[in-house]
Parts: sequence; C-alpha cells; structure tokens
Amino acid sequence: MTLKLILNKWGYELTKTVRLLFLCVFVTGCAYDSFHYPDAEYRRTAPRVSDVPTDGVYRVQPGDTLFSIAFNYGLDYRKVAEYNGIDSPYVIYPQQKIQLKEKAAAPPIKTTTATSTASKSPATSVTKAPVASPVSSAEKPSKPVVRTVKVNGNSSSKPTSNNTATANMAVTWAWPVTGKVTRGFSSQGVSSKGIDIKGTEDSRVKAAADGVVVYAGNNLIGYGNLVIVKHNDVYLSAYAYNDSILVKEKQSVKQGDALAIIGGKGNERPILHFEVRRDGQPIDPLKVLPTL
Repeated sequence: MTLKLILNKWGYELTKTVRLLFLCVFVTGCAYDSFHYPDAEYRRTAPRVSDVPTDGVYRVQPGDTLFSIAFNYGLDYRKVAEYNGIDSPYVIYPQQKIQLKEKAAAPPIKTTTATSTASKSPATSVTKAPVASPVSSAEKPSKPVVRTVKVNGNSSSKPTSNNTATANMAVTWAWPVTGKVTRGFSSQGVSSKGIDIKGTEDSRVKAAADGVVVYAGNNLIGYGNLVIVKHNDVYLSAYAYNDSILVKEKQSVKQGDALAIIGGKGNERPILHFEVRRDGQPIDPLKVLPTL
C-alpha cells in the first residue's frame, strides 16, 4: 500500500471518528438538557419556604389558616400563635396582621433616678419607696408564658413539657402512596423540602399518620392543591400537587384515610410531593417513613 493510500485511509477513518464523536456529544448534550429540564422548571416553581418579610408582618388572605402561614414561612405554629396572643383553635381573619417575629422586648426601666432621689432626700424616699411597686407591673409580660401553655394544649400551669414532648415523638408513620421516590429531600442546589413519589393514576393519597386536617386549599405558591395534617404539637405532614382534595379543615383522620386524589405538576404525573415538618422545620421524610 502506497503512502498516499495509507494517508487517505487514515484521513477517512479520522473524519469518520470525528463525526461520530461530535454526534455523541450532541446527542448526550440534548439528552442532558432533556433529562435536567424538569430541574429548571422545578427551580422556578418548586415548593419552598418563603422568607419572612423584613417587617415581620403578614396580612391574612382569604383561605389562610395559622398553620398554612407558619408552614409557608417554615415557622412553628405555636410560636406564631404566641407572638400574636392567639389561643386554640387559632381563629384568624382576612386582612388581620400576623406577627411572624417575636417583638423586641421593651427596654428595662431605669431605677437610677429613684436611687438618686432617695440619696438626696432620705425622708422622702421612705414615704415614696412604694412608688417602686410599678416594677412589679413590669413583670406582666409573664402572661404570654401562660398562653404558651395553652397553645401547647395544657390547661395546667405545671411544667409538663417533658411528658408532652415524649408523647409527641411517638408517631407511627406510613407511606402516603406506593411508588418510587423520584426526587429526594435536599437543602442544596435545587432545594426540595420534601420528596416526590411516583404513584399510579387516580390513586388515593393517604394520611401518613393519625391527625387533624389543618389546611386544605391551594393558596400556597408551588404546592397546588395542598393538604396539611397536624399529628401533634411537634409534627405536621403535607401532601401537595393533588388533583382534588377529599377532606375538609378540622376533619380528624386516621392513618390510611384518603386525603386526596394524586395529581402532579407539568409533565410529572402522577406525582405526590410529600413533606414532614418538625417544630415548623422541614425534615427528610425518609427518616421517619418505614423502609420499603
């Protein structure tokens, strides 16, 4: 074989290889974009914990509940109730202003003036000493502590929080739908405050544990038709992307009761987005759900 023929053959093979390599890169790139497109869509419309307004105030909208407001901002509903002096059953009204942050404590009452006055006129200080009694009125902020006890559901003023906390931890969990987890919990990158479970068409979304429905609606951006169940003072669970809701607020449910019909988001159907909140904070549901 002459040198010319060898070079021609190598040139042909090289060109063919380059073409194949280019084609592979192109196809892989398309596949990558196609596969990761849902992430781009998810990033724009994903359920997420909203930032608390700078002034710490939220104005109630029709359909809101104290639980849905606290859920949306990743707050403990008990704290929000305490900040606003709202007792169970936590009734709120449209256009009501809800404080999402604890108000700054009033500056302490200075007693230097009374002391200096007493040093100048001892006789007067004896008769005016009772004037210092308003300091006892400054102790009135202890009342919110009583509200805190009521918010926790204890009528007794005795500190029973340890027993309550122990009882609250005893929640038996079950899967809300049967299927493969297509998106896990993550606080990095494209944040997911729960998990996405691939279900079957028209399947029922079931309560993961006994509780009371504290929200059923579609007011929270990124969640679609959403159901929130309060299991105790510590745990809430949320079921999003539903096609339709089968329960009402304040309805008691048992583990396995149907809450909704599974729906989805965009082309991701049928999908259930499931979240668990502990003291208002999102946790990985896979840490409480039984292993399949």
